[in-house]
Amino acid sequence: MMLNRFTVKPHHLDEFLELWPQEVALRRQAGFGVHRAFVETDAEPKFTWLFSHPDGPVADERLRADPAVVELRAAMAPHVFGNATLRPVQVETIAEDADPAQLAIMRRYSITGSWTEFLDLWRRIVPIRERHGFPCLFAVTDEPHDMFTWAFGFDGEWSEFAPAQEAYYADPERVGLRGVFDYMADYDIHPARQLAIPGP
Repeated sequence: MMLNRFTVKPHHLDEFLELWPQEVALRRQAGFGVHRAFVETDAEPKFTWLFSHPDGPVADERLRADPAVVELRAAMAPHVFGNATLRPVQVETIAEDADPAQLAIMRRYSITGSWTEFLDLWRRIVPIRERHGFPCLFAVTDEPHDMFTWAFGFDGEWSEFAPAQEAYYADPERVGLRGVFDYMADYDIHPARQLAIPGP
């Protein structure tokens, strides 16, 4: 699995999203699976998507040399910043059938200490979150860069999110897992829109 993140320029999201299905189609033609896509909505639009190929980054490099992709990238260039990252990641979980109408809450943790211990705690947290109405949409690990990225759904507006979490954080099972913060050197949280993956 590969995680691709970059920023769309302010006021350019509609133009970018008109072009993005072309890249999805080109990736599929090259044998990629395209799994999930999100755009963060509280600041400059940060685009995050997950795709896979048996040859991993080598296949991505090959695809980027395709003249059709080169042309498409040139068309996209006025709408995106040049800050893209593409990294291989390991999948913890991915929900291909999530409710696209839900707000996604995108979370990124800079991990310190033991990945094994962190993941043991996080895996116990997920069912508690889901019990409180926050279904996990995906989670991936990037151990070489000490980065953990995941998202969960929320039936509400961003302004309603903090109070909606109060019962979750007060749950005795969750209270018992507060040690998960020992493994987060830093973290950020953003609301995001779930994007439907364009069809074949």
